[in-house]
Amino acid sequence: MLLLFSTSLIAQEEIVFENGQFYNNSDLYEGSYATYHENGKKSAVYTLENGVLNGQAQFFYENGANQEMGMYKDGDKHGKWTRWNESGKKIGEISYYMGEKDGDWTLWDDEGTLRYKMSYDRGDKTGQWIMYDADGNVVAEKKY
Repeated sequence: MLLLFSTSLIAQEEIVFENGQFYNNSDLYEGSYATYHENGKKSAVYTLENGVLNGQAQFFYENGANQEMGMYKDGDKHGKWTRWNESGKKIGEISYYMGEKDGDWTLWDDEGTLRYKMSYDRGDKTGQWIMYDADGNVVAEKKY
């Protein structure tokens, strides 16, 4: 299965992450915060409130293309997240509730073919899960 929603980052020197919070000198950081790949292109943009991820976050591939975008609430992924491959095709729409998998998850392969439909309820698998082959045919179903 696909590994979703991770990226490597190079942090700006003046902002540090310590004990679960972002600091600018000794103050909790507020506002937008960007990190960069080694090639100088932006790797991520976060919104921080009181030193904690809160609001929109956007991640980028080294070539500058969108990688994923979603929201944080009190430091946890919350709400809808979308992920794209490097060529710009959407490969994932997923949802979280305070850091737990929640709601409908839809995954596509790199060619844009639907491969999985799944649902979660606060971290628990729920509903009808469907797996598709590369031609879009249902190859497996499971009810939770």
